[in-house]
Amino acid sequence: MKELSLQELKEIEFDILKKFDAFCKENNITYYLSHGTLLGAIRYKKFIPWDDDVDVLVPREDYNRLLSLYKDDERYQLFAFERNPKYRFPFAKLCDMTTRKVEDNTNNGVDLGVDMDIFPLDAWDNDLEGAKREVQRLVKYRFRLTLTKLRKSMSASALKRFVWHIIMAFYKMLGSQHFIKKIIRESRAHESESGAYLGNKAWCVYGERDIIPAEVFAGTTEIEFEGEMFPAPADYDRYLTCLYGNYLPEPPKEKQKTHHTFTAYRMTEE
Repeated sequence: MKELSLQELKEIEFDILKKFDAFCKENNITYYLSHGTLLGAIRYKKFIPWDDDVDVLVPREDYNRLLSLYKDDERYQLFAFERNPKYRFPFAKLCDMTTRKVEDNTNNGVDLGVDMDIFPLDAWDNDLEGAKREVQRLVKYRFRLTLTKLRKSMSASALKRFVWHIIMAFYKMLGSQHFIKKIIRESRAHESESGAYLGNKAWCVYGERDIIPAEVFAGTTEIEFEGEMFPAPADYDRYLTCLYGNYLPEPPKEKQKTHHTFTAYRMTEE
């Protein structure tokens, strides 16, 4: 296997995004560039230089259609818990299976290739305080799910490792499926409602900042990313401000690094 450079990783991820975009256009599926991918598109018109992933949001109704309609081929496979209960995330990934991605100390349940993250866009409780309580529950479930996937405790001291071993053993006994089902059920709680707030409930790493006014997603606008045009939320400025605050200035040099911990390899030569 040949380890991929950051540039090679980005090129593969961009090809996955183009594959996904073509499928969505063909099947009338709405999606938006999101998170760091959208930030890179607005700030640089390309990937954030030190970043290494692609993120999109898909409204829940279209997300369900995506899971139903997409047909895997030898190269590109769509992973979702609803399609494969061994897969240990409550959101989907589209993977290039000519590659492998190995994450440090993490068991994802299946072999994954270099991928893009596909997050369902769900409605929060119409009451802001109710939405904040939903965040608290989802963050708790996500943390416990993460513990079921760890192979070992990362704590430095022997005592803390022992304590975390007991905690992890309890959650692993419940199993990753237990918490994924809770996250999906909570995420879809207001599926039939016209919510005042929308967000990435399935993996709300930004906490309450992921409670986004619904009008942000009232339409799409085309923006440039790596020399091609892709859809973004109509009010992408408000979306990015909700997540990142003043998002245009670059972070200090010491913070210009990826938050991911994986190594990617090419399995076959094209």
